[in-house]
Amino acid sequence: MPCHIELRNLALTYRWKTYSKTIFQNLNLCIEQGSFVTISGSNGSGKSTLVKLILGLVKPDAGDVLMDGIEIRAGYPDAVRNQRAAYLAQQIEDLFFCETVIEELTFGNADHVNPATQAQVKKLGLDSFLHRRIEDLSGGERQSLALAQFMGTEAPLLILDEPSSYLDQQRAEILREFIDQAHGKGRTILHVTQYPSEARWGSHMIDLDESKKRVVKI
Repeated sequence: MPCHIELRNLALTYRWKTYSKTIFQNLNLCIEQGSFVTISGSNGSGKSTLVKLILGLVKPDAGDVLMDGIEIRAGYPDAVRNQRAAYLAQQIEDLFFCETVIEELTFGNADHVNPATQAQVKKLGLDSFLHRRIEDLSGGERQSLALAQFMGTEAPLLILDEPSSYLDQQRAEILREFIDQAHGKGRTILHVTQYPSEARWGSHMIDLDESKKRVVKI
């Protein structure tokens, strides 16, 4: 089966003044369509950076990132814009770009909420404040909005970066149920976590501390 996500000879080094740290060097990775992969590793191993490279949010020093055989251009998160991928970021504030809840859920088109999003809105209790300003939402309401956005997509690739670092237990359980169902339907899941209990969510695990030493195919 072809790679859904492929990294070829990827290299990245962080530099600041006289300090530098190599994050990746000749990293090769193939994640096949329909896989449920958990990414783990020590602090500073590059877990969140790997996600951003895949989405085109960070530019590598060398190497290529491909999604469905198409090269990802750094600085152009086209996969998310075109709903080829959905992204649940570690910092939910990075996810919101519109003024109101309804605008955020409809990509600025408040006249249309797709059926999948409508179902998640009702499940998460968002239907009573669709026209409120996002800046007026409580922390829990913002969690619900982030989940409704993520779970309302039809994207074949779902990427989650440390979601349990900010979700309460109830919302974490809703998310877990959703991704299990999504995986059962053949969607590809890429889940970054630092928690050993969550490392067992997926059917495969990649430890970045080890994968940097070899080619990994999932």
